[in-house]
Amino acid sequence: MSARWPRLRLASAMGASLVVSMLADPWRVSVVVGCGVLLLLARALVAAHGGALLKTMLRRLCVVNLFVAMVWLTLPWQLDAGGLVLSQAGIDLATLISLRTNAIGLICIGLLTGLDAFVIARAAAGLGLPHKLARLMALTVRYLGLLQDTRYRLERAMRARGFRPGLNRRTVVVTAQLVALLLVHAMLRAERVEMAMRARGFAPRVRPEPTGDAAAPAVASDRVEVAREGA
Repeated sequence: MSARWPRLRLASAMGASLVVSMLADPWRVSVVVGCGVLLLLARALVAAHGGALLKTMLRRLCVVNLFVAMVWLTLPWQLDAGGLVLSQAGIDLATLISLRTNAIGLICIGLLTGLDAFVIARAAAGLGLPHKLARLMALTVRYLGLLQDTRYRLERAMRARGFRPGLNRRTVVVTAQLVALLLVHAMLRAERVEMAMRARGFAPRVRPEPTGDAAAPAVASDRVEVAREGA
């Protein structure tokens, strides 16, 4: 199931997310959260490497809950004459937001795990997303990863030269230089990618069909093409 029925899985994730976002009863949202947990466990059980897949999905869920933590740090509090106090209305709203976020996260992670950006872009185009946006989504995911690798290399070079971050002016200056270098790398890479795409006769349309198993050769071709462009 790792790359099968991408259009159906994407449509199911979007529909379920829309339904969950409209639920106002915490108990009903809790039931959806339970269903999402069962979905993750089912995916892990049927997968060839269930343990590794479950760890990956739980890691992604932890990233989702970073937003939930920010909600609990800000939303339940209110300022009155006695100072900063907890608000019951804020607690109720934060609880509902937390349940909704985890329900949507569990459903999307359970349904979309195993689909890469290229498959999701094709499925989204097949569901009506404009082809240029679908292509942009695939390229954005691809090149954000490349920029992250560039940042790791620059940080390793900085540590090799004795840089240690701290609360001082030197850290601010070096961090600003790192951001500037990343922007320069991004601009140069974008120019190279544009020239490579034009040289290969790039046509700005993503063919939405097919999106099932028959789409695997086309998706693999796109992946190889983008990898060449980023070289």
